[in-house]
Amino acid sequence: MAFPNTEVRAGLLSKRTLVVASHAVERAALAGDRAEPAIVLALFQRLPYFLREAEVYRRIGALASVTVVGMVSDVRPDLPAGVTPVLLRSGEELAREWSVVVLTPTFGASVVATDLEELDPGGSTLEASRVFQGRWAFRREEAYAEAVRLRDALGDRIPPDVRRRFDSVLNGITEPPAGEVERRAEAALRHLTSRLVAARDATELSASRAGEEMRDALDPWTGLHTVDSVNAWLGRQLADTVRLGLVVIRVPGLSDFVDVHGPSAAVHTENNIADVLRVHLRPGDRAARLNGDEFVLVLPGTSPQATHAVADRVLGALRGLHDTYPYLPVTAEVRVQHTRDRPFDIGGLGARRAPVTPQRPYTLSGTFDEDEWAALISH
Repeated sequence: MAFPNTEVRAGLLSKRTLVVASHAVERAALAGDRAEPAIVLALFQRLPYFLREAEVYRRIGALASVTVVGMVSDVRPDLPAGVTPVLLRSGEELAREWSVVVLTPTFGASVVATDLEELDPGGSTLEASRVFQGRWAFRREEAYAEAVRLRDALGDRIPPDVRRRFDSVLNGITEPPAGEVERRAEAALRHLTSRLVAARDATELSASRAGEEMRDALDPWTGLHTVDSVNAWLGRQLADTVRLGLVVIRVPGLSDFVDVHGPSAAVHTENNIADVLRVHLRPGDRAARLNGDEFVLVLPGTSPQATHAVADRVLGALRGLHDTYPYLPVTAEVRVQHTRDRPFDIGGLGARRAPVTPQRPYTLSGTFDEDEWAALISH
């Protein structure tokens, strides 16, 4: 996958670019003439993302004729006065959209992007690594088209009185746009946006150096990440946009290998296991050691099918380690889980936090699906 280029306004976009472009569109909404009717639409995916911008949308809601904000939620959120919430279903396409549209009879600007659930491996945290397919523009024709698209997509979830005001603004747009002015202004904004994104990335990199040691901390015996380093990489973000595929690998008795087989054989076996786990990692994945007998693969953005496929390959490779020096048989158990929960503590996956004597035997080998995993840890 090619990674985002801050110079473009359409294509693969980083979260940083979308933040900068969205803020520019929102500021443009606030700079409008109160006497000019305006539509502002925004899709935030999840409530925690909106809460960061709640004060801006309180001001926009007091200024615009229509302000509609959509997000995935089962409960109507308490939004500022003048802001109409629209609840999205987690499985619909709009739930993956990050969009901000501002439209008046004389002005238009828009940011429209779809969450690819893919990551730039160069990101400092899971959240900062998110990649989107989209575009942004300060062109009234594009904003008009996006406003109509979102109005139709949201349908009767927009209250009738809000829809009437919405259509009134659309019907009031009769003059042609100032195309040449828009192109020149957008060229300048594209230049400024790319420079601002680059400057913020540099600032973030400098500020994050203190946290790099924790995010990159490795287990001294295997070279895999530690639990604390993976938790630091995942961050404390509350929004549950990126799905995590989790493969927990348990090698019963591994912590006793030193006493049973000697230190040299134990170290070689642990490193053989670590090598197997690393082979199955994409650039944006991580492998960590949970405790003496357990490891975990963290696979952001993977489907259940893909996660199970990785688990099966890992299990097969571990079972074949008896053919590799020091030729010790390894009994491996692999469990699979998928979650969007945030914040998420990777350390909680370890058996050290599970009951000592579960009702179902803990010696089963193979991959467990989500229902089996839930039943296992519930005992």
